[in-house]
Amino acid sequence: MFSKTKRAAILVAASALLATSLGGNIAYADTTANANNTSTVTTTSTNSNSDANVATATNDSVDPNKTVTTTSTNDTTNSSTTANTQASYNNIDIASVKVAMLTELNRLRAQNGLSALTAVGVLNNYAQVRTDSFTSTGGVDNHAGWNSANMYPYNLTAEENIAQMPFSMIGTTDPTAIAQKITHEFYSEMYDSEPNYGHRKNMLNPYINYVGVGVSVARNGMVYFSQEMGNDQASYSKYNASDVYSYFLTNNNDYANVSKYDIADADKTSADYTSRENYVTADLRGGVSTKNAVTPLYDRYGNKRTDLELSPNTDWISDMIAVINGSTFYHVSTNGFVSANDALPWATFLSGASVTATTNAKIYDNNGRDTGGTVNTNSKWIVDRRAVNPLTGVKMYRISTNAWIQQNQLVQN
Repeated sequence: MFSKTKRAAILVAASALLATSLGGNIAYADTTANANNTSTVTTTSTNSNSDANVATATNDSVDPNKTVTTTSTNDTTNSSTTANTQASYNNIDIASVKVAMLTELNRLRAQNGLSALTAVGVLNNYAQVRTDSFTSTGGVDNHAGWNSANMYPYNLTAEENIAQMPFSMIGTTDPTAIAQKITHEFYSEMYDSEPNYGHRKNMLNPYINYVGVGVSVARNGMVYFSQEMGNDQASYSKYNASDVYSYFLTNNNDYANVSKYDIADADKTSADYTSRENYVTADLRGGVSTKNAVTPLYDRYGNKRTDLELSPNTDWISDMIAVINGSTFYHVSTNGFVSANDALPWATFLSGASVTATTNAKIYDNNGRDTGGTVNTNSKWIVDRRAVNPLTGVKMYRISTNAWIQQNQLVQN
């Protein structure tokens, strides 16, 4: 097993390598700024008998941009079910859930060779204030109400993860089970329409020491969760400022940092998902497109396969990025990987998103080349993929088959 120090170094170094492989411009995790602080992939659809939303949002203290995602669910309850459900969620032991959430968070960190976070009253109090506020405002506030000054003196390297989940989806009052469900959601972002794994990044930050947990239950059965994380001056001073900053540069908003979680990884039993020397992996929710040539496949050891190849200009679902002997590959089948040099990687969203062109925006093809076409200013487009233009290093969104417009010529709606 790796030592804690070596494991943290691998998290940063490998993620930085993956970020580099995805393009020249690296974006941050979805954030709220604190100006004072430095095979086949299966997507599971879940139906809920709730009239509320599932939502998660995460931030940190580095970048002022933030992305918040929600998934709506339909109400199919009857009065008898509602009464029984209400009786159940009123029996949630909030204090026990908060303890269980801290335990599960630190269990996740231990699996990744990271030290446990210490709960402190200041952060616990603020986390509870945050979740209590959601019960009266109708839902998580996309960090609009977050103020890291209220976390003082633990407001250095400040981060927040917040979420809401209806009790009908939680389905239990057992504190450990609730803690595992919300930690799993923070880790995997299964219900985010535009997942970016920022929650996972916050929970696995090797450069924070303290945390507070908040849990509140609204009268309609919505359960709210908050994790408020940071450092005081003494703990912050233990770290090299450039190392802290480098960690925030490892997330490209499309893949997860190198990590593991037994609950999330329970179905990953093949050798493709087993870490070993010179083989590290990170989750990707998306796929790759091959270029204008027959594309070779490689096995999990980086050897070129002689039995299979991929056709030119074809799309392949991918659930994982792998760094094999220092080179980056994308997992497209059992024991089948395509080199990052031979394909365009992209992230998919779990539900449709849209963008609006801010100018007569240029259209690029799958290879990042300017096609000579444009879309009109203020035109709105449904998008299903996001990638990094391999020629310009700028993020781009797909508006049609083999047609993309760049982030610097659009706004997300």
